[in-house]
Amino acid sequence: MFFRKIILGSICLLLGSLAGQAQIIEVDEGGEIEERSGSSILDDTTKQVYGPTTTRFTYEANIKYNNPHYWSIDTSIIDLHKYQFISREEYLYNNLGNIGTPANSIFPLQPEVIGQSAGFTIFDLYWLGPDKIKYYDTKSPHSSFNIIWGGDGRAITDVNYARNIDERSGFGFDYRGLFIDKQIQRSGRGDRNVRGTYYTLYGHYGTRDGKYKVLGNFIRNNHLVDEYGGILTNPGDPIAVYFDENRQLSLTQAENNELRTNFHLYHQYKLNNQIQLYHQFDRYKQQNDFNHNLEENPDYFDFVEVDSAEVRDRSKITYRQHELGLKGDIGKTFYNFYYKYRDIDYRYKYLNPDTIPGVDSDVGESYGGVNLRFGNDSTSYIEAFGEYLQGGNFKIGGSIQNSWFHARAITSQFEPAYIYKAYRGSHDVWVNDFDPSLFTKVEVGLNVDLGILTLKPSVSNTLLGSYLYFREQEPSGEVQQTVLPSQASSDINILSPSLGLELDISKKLKLKSTVIATNVSGGSADAVNIPDIYARGQIAFNDISFDGNLEWRLGFDAYWRSTYFANGYDPAIMQFYVHDFEVKAFPIIDFFADAKVNRARIFLKLNNVYEIFSPTGYFATPEYPGQTTIFDFGLEWAFYD
Repeated sequence: MFFRKIILGSICLLLGSLAGQAQIIEVDEGGEIEERSGSSILDDTTKQVYGPTTTRFTYEANIKYNNPHYWSIDTSIIDLHKYQFISREEYLYNNLGNIGTPANSIFPLQPEVIGQSAGFTIFDLYWLGPDKIKYYDTKSPHSSFNIIWGGDGRAITDVNYARNIDERSGFGFDYRGLFIDKQIQRSGRGDRNVRGTYYTLYGHYGTRDGKYKVLGNFIRNNHLVDEYGGILTNPGDPIAVYFDENRQLSLTQAENNELRTNFHLYHQYKLNNQIQLYHQFDRYKQQNDFNHNLEENPDYFDFVEVDSAEVRDRSKITYRQHELGLKGDIGKTFYNFYYKYRDIDYRYKYLNPDTIPGVDSDVGESYGGVNLRFGNDSTSYIEAFGEYLQGGNFKIGGSIQNSWFHARAITSQFEPAYIYKAYRGSHDVWVNDFDPSLFTKVEVGLNVDLGILTLKPSVSNTLLGSYLYFREQEPSGEVQQTVLPSQASSDINILSPSLGLELDISKKLKLKSTVIATNVSGGSADAVNIPDIYARGQIAFNDISFDGNLEWRLGFDAYWRSTYFANGYDPAIMQFYVHDFEVKAFPIIDFFADAKVNRARIFLKLNNVYEIFSPTGYFATPEYPGQTTIFDFGLEWAFYD
């Protein structure tokens, strides 16, 4: 009880000053709207005209696929503390132990594009593409500010603004800044490990008769990471060296920089419900740079291809994509047929791919595709889709969904990314003639509601054919490089049954848990590193205090992976790779307190509590220690006028 009072008192003191002088909109007896300053918490007569229910948003996909749905602004405090990208993904990704560092999915993912791609995906978590942009319908200007002060100089700023011009058009922008200090050998405040600037500008317009609609956005993300190459060790050093206070870094003058931009336009014209035409355009650019001073720790890199004291490696992909489509609704059936063309240009700084047989840096790709949906209910439907790329690659799949059952199947054949086929940089060079890869996944799950207990059993099976990956190997003959691309000679099968449960211990105390068991088999099973057991859980106590003015939530998150050989990371080529570094099982336990007063939401979080009682920490990635015990605080405040 004493601990509870301390928590409640601290939360109220932090938010009292924020909410105490809020601008309040009142309606007087004559029906006129007037504003005043004062305490919005203590005045029960206040009528706030604008708020989360008057501000809604939708996505382009809902418009494009004739599935109209608008969501109100999220004001829930559930999982508010999960601001870190890895925790949002429930630790199903590995990173380098700090916010915004290169990240890699534990389970193999299907590429979104079945044609040509760059193959640099380590910053995908930090990129929100056109399909993630929210288009708002606001009755008043809406803005929100989300500021996170993480321990040891880990700060994130999110700013969002949107407003309608009239009932048929509007615009807005989003901004996110990552200002993440180093967590090892930090020289002082502002000694950055990660600097990231993401922003997007967007708008929408529709004619009065609703026949024509247009959506557009521009997205830019500049992401810079100071690479430290892992902890500097000697052969035979114990694991404790990685967690020693005086540990040294392998690199101090290396950095990776990725710049992505995308200009996106979508517009459609409705002849009638059965026949509608649309056009979609994208102009996308992704540029990846690796910079380093070769005079620093020359033994770190196994090979030198470009003899220069200053390393300046660069790769860049640019494409322009047009999609023309026909769509419509016939009863409760939605159909969509389209033709898509991608004009791709790819360049390495030290290599012209056009000089390599079988590799073309200037490519035109033609696609044809179809999307079908049966049922207009957002919780109960059947979908089917297919896409074919001229030349042989394809993607086909479908799903079924209702309140108690879901199933999804997809199979695709896709082109090897450029990074696998040919590369030349300061420390690496290769040319390969790889076959297209195959990816097939089937997933089935249930949602069994037993009152206070909900069970969610599921099973997925993934089949990988001609799988492409990077592997560490011993130098042989003239080949001195140790990390090289490889293609699996046999199929790989990944079977993953899982069980999720949600238990209402009481009206205020809830438990959630998920356990995934994984078996990897096949002739090339050693090409995939996945822990045999993955588990996550949360126990949380919810309550509302002070006459309904304070909503709060206290609890613990826990994540655990069994001992396994995790993928390593090569900063020079910006790729994760298979090798033989064993990462021991370690429970990651976080304590959190989430709260809301009026329109302000806050969280307090203590990361990695277990390390207080452990002689060492954990590895986020081999050679890279994970986040130590550290305290974070975050504040989000929304405005609707």
